[in-house]
Amino acid sequence: MRDSLKSSVRRLSPGWFWPLVLLVLPNCSFQVNGLGPLPNLNAGPLPHSSAIMCDIEKFQGPTRRCATAQDLANGIRLEEAAVALVTGQRNNVGLDFSPTAMGACGGQPQAIDFQGPFPDGFAVCLNCGAAIPAFHADATAVCVAQCRDLITNAEGPAPPDPLAFCTANAHPSTNFPTSGCFDNACSDGGTLRSDFVDPRQTPEAVVWRDTIGTSPAGNSLQRTALPTGTFDAGAVSTQWITHGTGFVEGEASENNKSHVIGLQNIPGACAFPCADSAPGIMDIDFAISLNLDGRFYILEGGILVSGPDINGSFGTYTAGERFRIKVKDNFDGTAAVTYSRVNGPCVPGSPCPDTPIYAHVGPPAVYPVRVDTSFREQFATLANVNIVRIQ
Repeated sequence: MRDSLKSSVRRLSPGWFWPLVLLVLPNCSFQVNGLGPLPNLNAGPLPHSSAIMCDIEKFQGPTRRCATAQDLANGIRLEEAAVALVTGQRNNVGLDFSPTAMGACGGQPQAIDFQGPFPDGFAVCLNCGAAIPAFHADATAVCVAQCRDLITNAEGPAPPDPLAFCTANAHPSTNFPTSGCFDNACSDGGTLRSDFVDPRQTPEAVVWRDTIGTSPAGNSLQRTALPTGTFDAGAVSTQWITHGTGFVEGEASENNKSHVIGLQNIPGACAFPCADSAPGIMDIDFAISLNLDGRFYILEGGILVSGPDINGSFGTYTAGERFRIKVKDNFDGTAAVTYSRVNGPCVPGSPCPDTPIYAHVGPPAVYPVRVDTSFREQFATLANVNIVRIQ
């Protein structure tokens, strides 16, 4: 369809043509590549089968608008972008709950209107290898160029300096790769494919480091050291959660051995990768203990948080049942912590409901945090441990 429109582009007034394009193209995120020459974006020669996903803000005026009740009901919080990706939540409105935004709106968030769905991003289809770096330095430059062309062809108010506005408000979307593109995301002619599966919808597999008495197998981890009767084997994740809402989740392969999984505050003076030489439970600040008695407990700094069930537990568990520890950004370098159990299997890009277990009371988590584990019995295994975070 886009190729058939090319000959008409030069004869039509852009003021009414672009809204028409949005109406007639199915599953269209207002991708303008392939529709004729544009002054800033050069997608390279066909095929335009790769994609860069961009967060491109629409110009609202000198200041952003304050969120309406509808925005609050349907918009996506900026700090929850990574979680929204893996659960398939999207909207063209992003909600900024930062102190600056809240101060400007009398305690309410600001609403950011995006081109295309947030946090998925606006799909810019192009010939990646030909366009970068020959025409554009990197993915950010592509997003800025696309933003400028959208402003050129849009009705309504325009920023006084489109380049400055786009440089400040157009960039690759959440967790888009730092280099390269999504291959085969678009048709050869430059339309986002209806069967494209965004790899960012799949939670990130934990990569283990500082393995003491343990052996990793992908994102699973097993104690291989002989038992000593204490929690003295474990490992930590290479990945850190540095800001935003995120979580770690995993499962025990059996319910007759002891496994502890949680999040560890990383001391501020400890630079990445910050080696961990303590495989015990005392330095796991927020943890779920999947114990050998078939019950699960909450430990914070190695201290039992008394639950409502037998022995201070929070209930029983079965092998393969998944648990989650979540951090929610407080916008001051700290995060609130909650614990939950996952209800059934999770399909990437779809909602994955969980049942709350406990909300931490006391000093919050302090960013950055990472996954930390500890084991007591030999061959105890934590399986399929994933992390969701804004990278």
